[in-house]
Amino acid sequence: MTARIWPILVALIVSLLSLATSAVAADPFARATIATKGTIYAGQQVEIDVDVFVPNFFLSPPQFPLFDLPGTVVTMPDDRGLNLNETVDGVGFSGIRKTYIVTPQAAGDYTLPPVEIPFGYAAVPGETTQGRVTLPRLRLTVAAVPGSTGAQAGVTAAKVTIVQTFDRDLTSLAAGDALVRTVTVNAARLAAMMIPEPSFDAPADVQVYVHDPVLSEDKSEEGDLRGGIRKDTATYVFGKPGDYTLPAITLQWFDPSSGKQQTTEAPAVKVSVAAAPATTTALAPPPPPPERQAVDWQWWVAAGLAVIGLALLIHFSAVLAGRIQAWFEEMRTLRQQSEATAFRRVDEGCGSGDPKRLEAALDAWSRRTGNVPLTTWLDRFADPGTKAAFAAHQQSLYRVAQTATKPNLLPLKAGLGKARRRWLDETADLEPPSGNTLPDLNPALEADMPIDR
Repeated sequence: MTARIWPILVALIVSLLSLATSAVAADPFARATIATKGTIYAGQQVEIDVDVFVPNFFLSPPQFPLFDLPGTVVTMPDDRGLNLNETVDGVGFSGIRKTYIVTPQAAGDYTLPPVEIPFGYAAVPGETTQGRVTLPRLRLTVAAVPGSTGAQAGVTAAKVTIVQTFDRDLTSLAAGDALVRTVTVNAARLAAMMIPEPSFDAPADVQVYVHDPVLSEDKSEEGDLRGGIRKDTATYVFGKPGDYTLPAITLQWFDPSSGKQQTTEAPAVKVSVAAAPATTTALAPPPPPPERQAVDWQWWVAAGLAVIGLALLIHFSAVLAGRIQAWFEEMRTLRQQSEATAFRRVDEGCGSGDPKRLEAALDAWSRRTGNVPLTTWLDRFADPGTKAAFAAHQQSLYRVAQTATKPNLLPLKAGLGKARRRWLDETADLEPPSGNTLPDLNPALEADMPIDR
């Protein structure tokens, strides 16, 4: 019997050691990939996906930094993250992906800087472990645009369109009139700030005034960025009658998918300006000189003093009204930024049953009160049941596979309220944080609110 038991015990010990080794080796890691396929050209927007993975699940999301890469423009147009699941060597990992947009301005090689990405995760279930990973040193090789005169970037986009409009009929102008020309450029998969300024040239005897551009984004119904929009406006003033031609506005751009230079333009237009209409005024005989009357100086002095008094009254009334309005606005702003208002949103998030809404409210409240990280505050003021409910909430928030059942956050609502009261009692004698609770502007309304003061 003993001879049979020993092999079983040895196998069990080996399995436990293997599991322990896997648990120790299950460390967070990061991965960076170039989502844009094919040759990358100067001026082209390059999508880079950065994934951060942790064993088990996140307890606080990764803080992706907006890094600086010389010779490029780096943006992160979408604040949302994509949740991921992956199994590595038999260990389950949860991940979050963010997409950076890197626009190189010249041909050459670029390497991502080794910036750090902090986060919190459940290395041990029920406990928060602070971790951080380094952005992988991904290398980009950027080619010059074929046919360009130098290495500097031009306009590189998937598609560019130009639309122009005018504020009036081009044949109804007279000398001295103004004509407003609006040119709108839409560049697919290119940021609006990368679209160059058009040139509004004017013929002789025509003055042109160029206004500040308006930059915006073209997004799909799902909120995905499709491209940039630049709107420029110019006003032409025609000093003399005649026929004029406003030159075309041309934009050359490079299509990386076809590898060819393209040209898009707002066509030239002809404008007919008529002579200004003549104005004639009949000459009338001059009126007879008015009879001189004695001046009532007392009446004029009294009237002048009355006007001055009325002007002063209006002035000081306006100043006083402005100060009262400013005070009310300041009180309203401070109240909206108070700790009680921030915690009311936490209470509403629990009642809504929406984990993402609750998570956003908790993050805002913890930053408002300086209780960062929130898990440290919970360890000190929350009871075990509230900590367990918070861990379950975090797990349901960061796991990809979720049930269709709406989570019950009411136990967490009650526990967080008790923890907050305990925190307020212990910190009552301390100096309140910036933006703390203000006196109630409407006591009757505040009496109906469920948040503890």
